Amino acid sequence: MPAGARGRSGGVSGKHRTEYVLFCFFRGLIRRLPAGAAYRVLEMLALVMQEGFGWRKQGTRERLREVFPERSEEEREGIRREAVRNLARNMVDLIKGPESCGVQVEGADALFKALERAREREKGVLLVIAHSGNWDHAGIVTARGGFPMCFIARHQKNSRMYRELIRAREEGGGTVVDRDDPRLIRKLLAFLAENGVVAILVDIRARKAGDTYRFLGRTAWLGNGLGLLAAKSGAEVLPVYLGRDGRRLHFWKPLSPRRLKSGAVGKPERRALLQSCLDDLSAEILLRPEAYFWFNKRWVLEPFDEDV
Repeated sequence: MPAGARGRSGGVSGKHRTEYVLFCFFRGLIRRLPAGAAYRVLEMLALVMQEGFGWRKQGTRERLREVFPERSEEEREGIRREAVRNLARNMVDLIKGPESCGVQVEGADALFKALERAREREKGVLLVIAHSGNWDHAGIVTARGGFPMCFIARHQKNSRMYRELIRAREEGGGTVVDRDDPRLIRKLLAFLAENGVVAILVDIRARKAGDTYRFLGRTAWLGNGLGLLAAKSGAEVLPVYLGRDGRRLHFWKPLSPRRLKSGAVGKPERRALLQSCLDDLSAEILLRPEAYFWFNKRWVLEPFDEDV
């Protein structure tokens, strides 16, 4: 169990035990409620957590101010509140499943056709996405479309919660690999070699200071696992924008596919590959920022502490 997940007695900490009990309570409630009521309940709860208890509220405001300095405070507050609601809707979709929520997926056929074309080379596909819309739902629907899917998950401090979230994702289809697994790259390359589809979230802050990229119009600290996997596997790279319009409608937009040229596996080529995907995804996110996830503690645009 990760450090911090145990109390003084060596067991699970009281905080994590409480979080797990609350999660189980709301999971049971959400599964019993009709979809519309479930959305309303979790939307209200999420807004209370941020508006009333200040959950990551100040940090979210600072990020929106940095990305949208030209917008009024009222506009930024509207984006923030709608993004909180979107986060709640994502949790409802994950708990109840897309079918129970009556989710309409606009663009799924276009995505499936793009994946079929990309898999013709039989080198696998790197499905490039960001934390926008419902990123978990994207993988679940793709897996249920008949494509072999692999997801990468970051281990959470609360191990019980982490196991429940992984179980929910795997119930939708596909395989989940831990981001901290020392054999992560080997497992992903093996999956791609079988012509599988690996979902890559590219807007994740690097573990330490290093190369920077442009994302959302600003300098971002990002790792480039995408470039490494593309270089080693020769897989097709398919960026996909995920969005949401209100509670029910998800819209997906496959962007221009790309791949590294044969033999072009150096660092400049890998950097250019990631930057091209970030450029396309940024343009879509900035058009619909209310569907983006602005709440990470370690935000990708924040500089590293020089002492770290």
